[in-house]
Amino acid sequence: MAVLKLNDRTLDILSTARSVVSQLDLDKALAMVLKKAMAVTNTTAGSIALYTPATATMRISASRGFSRQFLSSREWKVRRGGLTDRILKARCVTVINDTTNASFFSNPLVAREGIKSLVCVPLIFSQDIVGILYVDDFTPRTFSPSSMQSLEILASFASVAIHNARMHTEMKQQANTDSLTGLFNRRCFENILSRELQRAERHGREFSLALVDVDDFKKFNDVHGHQAGDAALAALGESIRLAVRSTDLASRYGGDEMVIILPETNLAKAYNLFANRIRYEIEEGFMRLSGGRYSLSVTIGIASYPLDGITARDLVLAADKALMATKKEKHTRKIGCSRRIPESLIAAP
Repeated sequence: MAVLKLNDRTLDILSTARSVVSQLDLDKALAMVLKKAMAVTNTTAGSIALYTPATATMRISASRGFSRQFLSSREWKVRRGGLTDRILKARCVTVINDTTNASFFSNPLVAREGIKSLVCVPLIFSQDIVGILYVDDFTPRTFSPSSMQSLEILASFASVAIHNARMHTEMKQQANTDSLTGLFNRRCFENILSRELQRAERHGREFSLALVDVDDFKKFNDVHGHQAGDAALAALGESIRLAVRSTDLASRYGGDEMVIILPETNLAKAYNLFANRIRYEIEEGFMRLSGGRYSLSVTIGIASYPLDGITARDLVLAADKALMATKKEKHTRKIGCSRRIPESLIAAP
């Protein structure tokens, strides 16, 4: 029976590869691959860029040894006839021993960085290119066959790691996301609110919570049907996502009721945000996303920590009371607060 003997270098590479494929944090996995790739080729710089076919763009997700100026342009469009385009089409390792002799190597940013030699290894998973591994040096040089073999082994495992990490991220997002609206689901909201309460208490900060309820949604369903109702909720979720600030956290609380956490935002500021922009953008965004076929209005109830509650239950209850009180006066106002806001704090529209 023949026994396959592996040299120390190959065993070392395989040990790294096993660690890489078991790592579900993509950034950590790519950092491990890049560090080992630079070690086996004895290069002074390197990067891993991930490829997005839909937009034909590359984005550096891991790097070592480059200047800050070089990394400021970490995303680029694949240019026809350029180096990246050649690698993607060839689907095999590209070695450039001296960049000054490569006619297609004309990127001015790379030239300014002083890269003189490099190896480019496409990362392929199930026939799809998911990225490119680059190892670079600042002097012309050759690369040994053994280092090329090691790079190809690393690249194959890196491709699997990228796929695994992306699938893990996608599954986590699905577990935290409401499938209809695309917003966070109720369970995720409760976890986020718990963390925000702890953070606000620890740092002595305020934050607000807003309940957003669709007016007469049952009537909408009765007139247009439940399929149209589902489409309306999907459009509502998207319009809320586009309307809120990047720091705000929007979730589906239940049925046609959404909830938004506004960190570092007191009651008056939250009211002004909804009164002067967010409510209008939600309703306008919904109409636009539904192709102008439907229009819906929303009523909003707002409460804030800590004056309206120091527990999740009390805070949600305070916002719900403000919402219910406002719904009784829906012809005169659309936004209610748990407490009266002084006129001096209300911003002009």
